[in-house]
Amino acid sequence: MNTVRELRQLAMPVGPIGGPWSVRAVAGQAGRAALEVYEAGELIDVLVASSLNSEVLRGARRSRTGGLAWGRLAADGSAPDVAFAQARVRARWEESEVVVLAGGFWLAWTSGPALAVMARRADGGIERLRPARLV
Repeated sequence: MNTVRELRQLAMPVGPIGGPWSVRAVAGQAGRAALEVYEAGELIDVLVASSLNSEVLRGARRSRTGGLAWGRLAADGSAPDVAFAQARVRARWEESEVVVLAGGFWLAWTSGPALAVMARRADGGIERLRPARLV
């Protein structure tokens, strides 16, 4: 479904990814990999590598120019297929490229409307979120 691109650099920050968002990979407590997500320079989320959580879709945001979604890779190391809804009624889903980051995280973004985001795991499970809007 999606094209998955891998970024395996250990030296990050990943930097700007489009729109008002940027991410940075860091080492969390006890040396575990962590991903910081920023919006307009403000820290909005921190993910720490974990084997306890089975959810792959952690967060999503939208602005006038597009949307961003992020999360953890599945327990088997696979990235989800990600799509953004472009309308509320009779939603048309646009598939997005998924970028895999070192440490077990992924990012996906769109330059179109992002009224909802859907992540489909390799086991067929689906997770959905309505992205918070940038004020």
